[in-house]
Amino acid sequence: MAYITGASMINIDRHYDKSIRRLASDAVFKLDSSSVENVDYVIVASSISYLQEPQLDLASYIASALGLRNARAFNVEAGEVSGATAVLMAKSLVDSRLASKVLVVGVDKLSNYPSAVTYKHISLLNDSESESLYSIGLGGIAGILMRLYMETYKVDRLTLAYWPALMHSNAKLNPYAMLRFTITPEKVLDAMPIADPITLLDTFPIGDGAAALVVESKPRDALAEIVAVESAVGYPSITLSPDPLRIDSLELAYSRLTEKLDLKRIDVIELHDSYTISAILQLESLRLAERGKAAEAVANGYFTVNGDGPVVNPSGGLKARGHPIGATSVYQVAEVASQIAGIFPGLKVPDAKSGLVVSVNGFGSNSYVVYLRGVE
Repeated sequence: MAYITGASMINIDRHYDKSIRRLASDAVFKLDSSSVENVDYVIVASSISYLQEPQLDLASYIASALGLRNARAFNVEAGEVSGATAVLMAKSLVDSRLASKVLVVGVDKLSNYPSAVTYKHISLLNDSESESLYSIGLGGIAGILMRLYMETYKVDRLTLAYWPALMHSNAKLNPYAMLRFTITPEKVLDAMPIADPITLLDTFPIGDGAAALVVESKPRDALAEIVAVESAVGYPSITLSPDPLRIDSLELAYSRLTEKLDLKRIDVIELHDSYTISAILQLESLRLAERGKAAEAVANGYFTVNGDGPVVNPSGGLKARGHPIGATSVYQVAEVASQIAGIFPGLKVPDAKSGLVVSVNGFGSNSYVVYLRGVE
């Protein structure tokens, strides 16, 4: 069994004055110093940095900067699911007894270039042989999906705007969030258009960030147990999917999880809401709402602390906490573990005993789910 015995995060922002190694170090130095002693492996999850930083073999240089020269180190790059992949590798090393302690660092720096260049780099999360080469961008695809959703299920635009408004409300209490201010659903509709009907307030902000986890074989002082990690590969393009309003890879990954575990209770979920429509489709893929009904459930307060369902994205999600691509799912795991341990510094989920992390690359080319629970 693998346990999270330490978790830390830095605030997501445009850290122009800090190198990627400094960002990683800042996150690790927030951990208790004893928790990183005798680390067997350092796993670094990063993605866009490999297109923006003049540095390969990043993990070994970060390990060296941390003074962990006796550790083994390697990199993980898997787009937006890099962090979840790193967590799976850490759990596998501990479960197999190849390691007793693993340090996972998720770090990405997106502010080295102008936003137009960075968005071009981010577009490579799509299939480079089709959608990236002749790309309408991730925002364009999100716009198509939202329009299709509205027309298929007869959902009005204002109802969909309740999701980003909820995320901003949650993020206001999160000291690590990038966008700590509230908005109204009406303001979402009035924001600058990105790809009709998507507006600027339906999307994630570009920011730099780093988060760290210590994964161990012993439950001593653990925040949470990593019970299971599952994943699945999906269609490389929504144009190839028989139903683009279904995230097939997430449905398969989640079904693999439920085949192993009885998930009658999930108290908190951090899902991958890179766009408003992404969140809505993921809620339905997880069977937390009927198809075509997730937006209405959100508007009715179902996924809030005072609602009837699991609390979703108390951090503010990618939408308002921020989305440092390769580091994001390390943030998500740290947030859920902290909720279970009752130490999350933002909006707390009362009596949280279990949680789920959902990480999706693009619009479903790869999906991960990570299930955590408290330690008795």
